[in-house]
Amino acid sequence: MNIPIENNQKRFLPIVAAISFFMAALDSTAVNTIIPYLSNFFNTPLFKTKNIIIYYMVAGSLFIPLTGYLCQKYGCRIIFCLSLAIFTSGSLLCGLSHNLNELLIARIIQGSGGALMLPIGRLAIIQTFSKDELVKALSMVTLPALTGPLIGPIVGGMITSYFHWSLIFLINIPFGILGIIFALRIFPDIKDKSIKMDYTGYGIFAISIAFLTYALSLFSETKQFKIPTLILVLGILLMIFYWIKSYNHKHPLFHHNLFKVRSFTIGIFGNIVARIGCGAVPFMLPLMLQILLGLSPVKCGFAMLPLAIASFVGKSFVDQIIRQTGYRRFLFINTILLSFSYISYVTVTSSSSWTLLIVLMLITGFINSIQFTAMNTVTVIDLSFSKQPSGSGLLSTVMQLSMASGVAVSAILLNVDQSLHPNSAPAMHFHFTWFWLGITTLFSSFIFWFLPKGK
Repeated sequence: MNIPIENNQKRFLPIVAAISFFMAALDSTAVNTIIPYLSNFFNTPLFKTKNIIIYYMVAGSLFIPLTGYLCQKYGCRIIFCLSLAIFTSGSLLCGLSHNLNELLIARIIQGSGGALMLPIGRLAIIQTFSKDELVKALSMVTLPALTGPLIGPIVGGMITSYFHWSLIFLINIPFGILGIIFALRIFPDIKDKSIKMDYTGYGIFAISIAFLTYALSLFSETKQFKIPTLILVLGILLMIFYWIKSYNHKHPLFHHNLFKVRSFTIGIFGNIVARIGCGAVPFMLPLMLQILLGLSPVKCGFAMLPLAIASFVGKSFVDQIIRQTGYRRFLFINTILLSFSYISYVTVTSSSSWTLLIVLMLITGFINSIQFTAMNTVTVIDLSFSKQPSGSGLLSTVMQLSMASGVAVSAILLNVDQSLHPNSAPAMHFHFTWFWLGITTLFSSFIFWFLPKGK
């Protein structure tokens, strides 16, 4: 079942959704590029400054589970507009921040809005377009959004070098206002006010997520692991308790019968593992280019261009490739290639040629791009209409958590290798991290092999 809307609305719906994707992509890629600069600007350790990325994603993962409930209760239109307003307000507060703590609080607000607008845009597409139209529609949404990563690092570098870093956040404001205006006219507005929610379960789930991600963040900031380990164990126990408690609840946050759909189950677990490596790339590459190769923020922004161009090109090929190979074979092979693309960065040193760097980033960008689209689509494509809001919410939560975990895990690996080999050259720390990110990604290829044959 698909939501019936007028042809004009259906035609422009992906464009409106793409505005929100563009804002988030532009913001995140620009911010990722200037983490070393902000570390110096605020005079804080790099491993603490990275929380600018992690807190945004964690805030998102806390609010994403509410997406399905809020959309059904109040309608996608009003919630999408509200999320855009929160994201835009958070962007304003980020731009007005005077220290790292203020910026982190503002990023939490910004992430809360971003948490809602991205899955709502995706959910509206899933519920409006048929299975045959879905891959093309999702590609239409993500293709314009790839303009954000294309220009984000350059914009971030140029603004930081020639103006003030706060403008990176302030440029979101006109896009947010424009998105709200069009969303009020275009977005579907189907409501079901009878829907109920497990508020206690949500509270347990949210606290568990906060504990898990905070523990991972602490692991990268300290050499004393007792407190982070305790917090991590508490987070795991709370997550187990949530699933046990919610199993017999009439209105669970996430329906258990979602996992009766094989492609959804495989897609979720594959996303969890694969996105750790994917989430590390936007953090690791700017860090490597600026610390290992000594590039300025603006030069780093231009150096990241091959990665973004390849990602942009990859989106236009993914539909055709999947139709020829099927999801199962494609994701198995592509994930293996993705893992080796990460491991290949162990060849990069302070004296590496630009030819090598460009080739590596082109390969990583292309493979990463088609991996994202394939993983997202295969996870939700077999869900019935009634399961789509809950399934889309869980997928988006997993995406945010895994991407945040990718930043945290890469920071942990860097910290561990620096502690074990304090006298080693910086290149060795990056090599150690890239290698283990690649090995982690390799495991997810075997998860995708369990997709149904012919899928």
